[in-house]
Amino acid sequence: MKNINKIKALLLAVFVSFTACDTVDFGDVNINPNAATKGSTALLLTTVERGIAGFTTQVTPNLYTQYISEGQYPEASQYQGLNFSFGYGQFIEIQRIIDLNTDEATKVDAAANGPNNNQIAVASILRVFYFKYMAERWGMIPYTEALQGLELPHPKYDSQLFVYKSLITELDTALGLITAGDIEGDFLFGGDMDRWKQFGNTLKLIMAITLSNADPVTGAAAFNEALPNVISSNAENLVYPFLSDDTNDNAWQDRFQTRVDYMLSDTFVDALVGAGTSALPEDPRLAKMGSPAINTGTYVGAPYGEQNTSLNDYSFITDDIIYNGERDMPIFNYAQVLFARSEAAALGWTGEDAEALYEMGIQASMDEWGVSGAAATAYIALNPYTGQESMAYEKWVAGFLMGYDTWTDWRRQKAMGYEKPLSPPAILLSGATGIPNRHGYATSEFETNKENYEAAVAAQGPDDLNTVLEMFQ
Repeated sequence: MKNINKIKALLLAVFVSFTACDTVDFGDVNINPNAATKGSTALLLTTVERGIAGFTTQVTPNLYTQYISEGQYPEASQYQGLNFSFGYGQFIEIQRIIDLNTDEATKVDAAANGPNNNQIAVASILRVFYFKYMAERWGMIPYTEALQGLELPHPKYDSQLFVYKSLITELDTALGLITAGDIEGDFLFGGDMDRWKQFGNTLKLIMAITLSNADPVTGAAAFNEALPNVISSNAENLVYPFLSDDTNDNAWQDRFQTRVDYMLSDTFVDALVGAGTSALPEDPRLAKMGSPAINTGTYVGAPYGEQNTSLNDYSFITDDIIYNGERDMPIFNYAQVLFARSEAAALGWTGEDAEALYEMGIQASMDEWGVSGAAATAYIALNPYTGQESMAYEKWVAGFLMGYDTWTDWRRQKAMGYEKPLSPPAILLSGATGIPNRHGYATSEFETNKENYEAAVAAQGPDDLNTVLEMFQ
């Protein structure tokens, strides 16, 4: 009642103020009184970070790397998807964070959410993160002329290698800005800038090894610069923390609320069964990554790229992922870093021991999935390091459901001659001739940026799934 009386009194005061004046300024009549009058860098950062969720739960690249098969509708695993949109929305918000922390008129207010340089550094690291995946998926992309709005509505496309190397330079600049002081709006790491240093350096190390085929000199230098500051245990794994509510939960759980699909593929299950049996696989991680088929109680993969309707005959992704909305999903993990270090050592980039790091990588993956020490030790003894092929295989297993990074690794290692062998499905759609090498540009690119689109296609190759990108040739 007191609140109602206060509201009535306020309305009366407003009425009196209008009627007591000869003139009234209605200049703000169309301004929403509930809207923020100044940009909140904390809210912007939260929004930008939420975009990472999709990279940890995407279906398409996990089909390309053959971790999963589809059920009644197998078209995606037959590569029906051809054209994919860039999606620049996150970049606009990232630039807004940078601008608010740079502009003399707003940087003081922005500093209420943490040191300006730290906010700029985090926004810049995230900018690199998003651009990284764009370059890996499409190859040539608008970069130097992108995001300039009406000032430059038709940006040129830059080469994949140029973009990638430029991003590493951006990352170095961002890491150099980090100073003492937490930031607000960061739900990934609670504003902890030491964790952002790890994130940035781990991102740099992963990007550096991706240059091993196209520019090993730059790759080796960047790799060694990042190495001292990357994640060094499973406890430091960089994960996306999903929540139980439907607006922020794990997308795998959402999918299984509407349709039971996405079984483990026969490619993946057969590899992990190995010299064992479907009841007792050689690789103990299979029991943690998937569930036995309902009809047999054994591990059976669904034929990849085929229509699979007898769902109870096949193994699904573990319940802890597909029925757990709060299940964290990895962005980068320790096993991934160890296998990158093993590969770098074998390439002569470091003085580390490739074999020891290979074994550590398997152990880290086993630990991450909750495999017993005895079972892990037995598996490592039966699967010794035999060169880059063995490393590539184990990195593929450890990268389960980390689709985009695994797809990138597979294409790069294929160029280097030691990828995990994968065979395309019998039925291929959208003109695909094998496992996709890239994504096609959105059809709107031809319509809205025709001249630059055609220049990119002329330089890179046909705008289809088959063109091998510059860094993977």
